[in-house]
Amino acid sequence: MSLLTITDYEKILNFCFFVNKDYSDFINRTLTALLDFFDFKLTAYSVFNVNPNGQRSLLKLETLYLRPNILKDYKENFYKSDPFYNKIDTLRNSNKFKYVYTTNDICYDEFLNSPYGKSLTKNGIAYQAILGASDAAHPPMHVISIFKTENEGNFTPKELELLSQIGKVFHESMRLFRKHNSQADVIFLTNRLFDLTSVGFIFFNKNKDVIDFNETFINYTAFITSKLNVDEIVCDLINLIESTNKITIDELKVNAIINTHGFIVTFFPPQISQNEYIETFYCFTIRKIEERRQGDEIQNLLVEEYNLTKRESEILSLLIDGASNQQISETVYISISTVKSHVRNIFNKLNVSTRSEVIRKIRKLALLENDNSSSA
Repeated sequence: MSLLTITDYEKILNFCFFVNKDYSDFINRTLTALLDFFDFKLTAYSVFNVNPNGQRSLLKLETLYLRPNILKDYKENFYKSDPFYNKIDTLRNSNKFKYVYTTNDICYDEFLNSPYGKSLTKNGIAYQAILGASDAAHPPMHVISIFKTENEGNFTPKELELLSQIGKVFHESMRLFRKHNSQADVIFLTNRLFDLTSVGFIFFNKNKDVIDFNETFINYTAFITSKLNVDEIVCDLINLIESTNKITIDELKVNAIINTHGFIVTFFPPQISQNEYIETFYCFTIRKIEERRQGDEIQNLLVEEYNLTKRESEILSLLIDGASNQQISETVYISISTVKSHVRNIFNKLNVSTRSEVIRKIRKLALLENDNSSSA
């Protein structure tokens, strides 16, 4: 028989509505709802990344009322040795899935005697419960911690049942939050690509799950790989990028560009992600080399209108392809400092301050050219 009342379930429902009403500030709204609907004041929201080796790194730590020194100590000294997160994977693999874990689940004495537990008791905190909305198989891990002082006592059976229900809502809300941000990020990333009608593209996440792609991508990659399955195509392209650059895609910090079979394949590293606390996106684009023709014509217009030198024109072409300063240096055999000097001159002549502004300017000219051609 449930220990919760109708009023408790109404609060849980209101918590769900409030958290999912607006995803623009999901973490802060979650902490606020825990306080407003359940009077849980001593709470913290943590986001952990998990690398392929299972090692965790703390991406974010937010609270409303915990003392700043507690957060500082946790970030600097304790998160790697936190007994909760050293045990959480074992607990999640137990036969019965749980939405809430407390100090009792990990051995209370072990918790109190750990450096982390001793730090909390110095600040009057004796008990902790955590709600997890994602696990090591689907990073990042989003975790809510709820604390109680020694005077308040341990969590009661009713509080544990309430927290379990809140955990279910949090778990489902995170699923919806991920879905919402995935769709928003695909739109954001797609809009960053130039001339999509002639560019094949594909987006995939850290687990190599394909998020979105267009038909052009499938048509063009047929000339590069014999694979037909889109997941296998992605793996082939990743292998191509990694073997060429001698590092993994996770280690790449700049765009990687490969000229193969009459196509230019560009890999965009994970920095293109819009929301690092939800999911990291990777992107491949592919285009025919001959389809640079219109881009070259637009580039020639820029050269004439803005009086670019031959070297600046050459570097502009590489900028358009997404090449880094290092890649430009290696391609045209000049020092990086010289590359930077040329890039500054190009920016000054085009009256822009970033590479993305250069792309936007070219895109505008392309649209004007297309309009003029249509009118003719």
